[in-house]
Amino acid sequence: MYTKLQKATLPTVLVLNCHYNGLSLIQSLGRHGIPVLAVDSARGIGTRSRYAEYFQVVDPSRDREAFVKALIDLGSEFKEKPLILPTNDHWAEALAWGAEQLSPYYHLCVADLDTVELLLDKERFGRWAIENDIQVPKVWTSNEALERLDKLSYPVAVKANTRRRSGQSRDSVAQARNADRLRFVPCEGAFELTEVLAEAKSSNVPVFCQQVISGRSDAMRTIGVYAQQGEVLGLLYGRKVKGFPARYGDCVVGGAEPVPNWARDMAIKCCKLLNYTGIAELEVMIDTCTGERHLIEINPRSWSWVGIGPRAGVDLAWIAYQDLVQGVQQGNRIEGCADGQPVYYTKVLDDLQNSIVWYRFSSAPEWAQSPLTWWRWFGNKKVVFAEFSHDDLAVIWYSIVASIRQFFVKSYKVMSGKRFD
Repeated sequence: MYTKLQKATLPTVLVLNCHYNGLSLIQSLGRHGIPVLAVDSARGIGTRSRYAEYFQVVDPSRDREAFVKALIDLGSEFKEKPLILPTNDHWAEALAWGAEQLSPYYHLCVADLDTVELLLDKERFGRWAIENDIQVPKVWTSNEALERLDKLSYPVAVKANTRRRSGQSRDSVAQARNADRLRFVPCEGAFELTEVLAEAKSSNVPVFCQQVISGRSDAMRTIGVYAQQGEVLGLLYGRKVKGFPARYGDCVVGGAEPVPNWARDMAIKCCKLLNYTGIAELEVMIDTCTGERHLIEINPRSWSWVGIGPRAGVDLAWIAYQDLVQGVQQGNRIEGCADGQPVYYTKVLDDLQNSIVWYRFSSAPEWAQSPLTWWRWFGNKKVVFAEFSHDDLAVIWYSIVASIRQFFVKSYKVMSGKRFD
């Protein structure tokens, strides 16, 4: 057993998969005095935090049974049951799959396997949402799309029906890479759609087709929740300010805002229908042409910029710990930005690079800025800087080195004629 954990007086938390998402949970819980294990198959930014000790396990996409066995072996060493928080789809799925074996050793912050599998099967989830009168983009199977090529309203996106799934196949990692490549491929016409579907078939990647909602990454909204048996106990609402790539990329700058009524209603309805337990992210796209709101997906775990929560007044990891480990019965639901003041989150080194250089080679060159203009935007705003915490210096140095490496990788891509669209 690890030295820090032996001396700990509070039950431990295991954070599974420790990129920025995991780092935020680790820092949040560590600042509450909770001992944390950063559990991952390789060293990432979260494993460098002073608030956690690193524990290496096999990636569940390689060997799900070995992953669960490793957790059982570890769990038998604790005096009190730890809490497990997954931050990635296939780690959450493996946790739900092994729940019966793991429950004697851990408190599991994850939904049941049927719910997780529904949410990860994006095509089936779309049909479930339609059946429950929740507005989502239209979906088609590959065969349905091919049968109506000339009747579809383009653009239509081809999407992998999960990028990574936990399992034991020898080819699962290679397939995961192919699925990552087909994560979201918008097609402007029938010929392009046919080609992408043929590529997916040859790569043995299950895909489906989905209506593309008008808008770039800044039209995306996030509703983050912690729920217990369908009851929402913590609720956070925010929007992507900038993503990279600009069109459909991951969040680089996000903003939390007071929870609007429609977001609260959607979160409460979905969690109740699913009888959901755990942390989840509802992704909603605002159609920039019609203003309509479309629920894109529900992710059965925390998300990349969950670190905005504590500063916005709703620390989902801490709420989960109090509920599942300490048995604290809180009163009213806790909601983000209850004081009416917005809070921002940024992967500041990424955003600096993107704003000064890389947006110039993208579909949003107007997002490019001078260094001074970029810095002035933050002004007097309440901002969480993902990589820069005065109490976690090792993360800062790790981030600087990683950012330098990233700069050269992107430079090579640009010199090779690549655009970041």
